Amino acid sequence: MDDQTPAEVLPSLYREVLETVARLERAGQREYAWDVRRRASATYSTQWNAHGRRSLEKLNREARATLASKRVAAAAAMATGTEPA
Repeated sequence: MDDQTPAEVLPSLYREVLETVARLERAGQREYAWDVRRRASATYSTQWNAHGRRSLEKLNREARATLASKRVAAAAAMATGTEPA
């Protein structure tokens, strides 16, 4: 069990989400990145509790999964010489 309080964890977790957002933007996923940034900001500014921590963790997981799927699609498109979906 993690003994850290939200005040100890949320700042670094929020930065992780913003780093993922930056990677999404560089990958051309600007609209999705904006949505993730908006949701993360709303959570970070209002929910300094365990629920907020779980929300940011989930948001980061989902954003990273989207980023990974886009990378896989781009790599497959490059291998076949087609445009990614």
